Amino acid sequence: MTLRLSSALDAAALHTAFDARRRLHIPGVLDPDSAGAVVSAMEAFDGWKASVAAGGEVFELPLKGRVAAEPGKQGWIDQARVDGADPRMQYIFDTRRLDLESEGAPRDAVSAVLAFLNGPEFIAFVRAVTGDDRIDFADAQATRYRPGHVLTGHDDTAAGKNRLYAYVLNLTRDWRADWGGMLVFEGADGHIEEGFVPAFNALNLFAVPMRHAVTQVASFASRDRLSITGWLRSHQAVGPQA
Repeated sequence: MTLRLSSALDAAALHTAFDARRRLHIPGVLDPDSAGAVVSAMEAFDGWKASVAAGGEVFELPLKGRVAAEPGKQGWIDQARVDGADPRMQYIFDTRRLDLESEGAPRDAVSAVLAFLNGPEFIAFVRAVTGDDRIDFADAQATRYRPGHVLTGHDDTAAGKNRLYAYVLNLTRDWRADWGGMLVFEGADGHIEEGFVPAFNALNLFAVPMRHAVTQVASFASRDRLSITGWLRSHQAVGPQA
């Protein structure tokens, strides 16, 4: 299907808002039909992988539903724990890596997202919002955070990746703040400067590097936190914007 941005977006006003703190929450970013199609496909998808880098363990395992496709490996997932004494980035969540899907992979509205993010409409939009014409392309993965899932603090710096901005296309219906899963930004004093609650059809956009985390999803959360995430990147080596 063809995905489209909302016709109500005001890129000039969004640029002014983004420029103030180099991050922004943009509600209603897709047209309603596009957002509905993508979230429905995410909810129906049954080819997720558990992605873990926590407590010294690093692995990805195919899932069937919400458990390991190979029953003997479910223990790997059950025993995955973040080491609270380790300052390095750690994470536990489910993934569908859109930029690694083969030509023969099942096609649905989610698989159309990568082409949309790299299409002229979206690239022009994020260039206008950020004021940065160095943006050339986006990578992408779909993510599903279930109770207990988390992403600890980091700033997205990665040598040679030419990352300019990180984005989170939120596709979570009817989330509550007390369920966790919030995108939070840490200030120099260690306090949370700002946090974005998971939402439906909203784009979170922020400059790299910027320290942030996704807080752990509560054990009592009755929904999954669904999103498309990745980075807006340049084909050229990048430094600070002039």
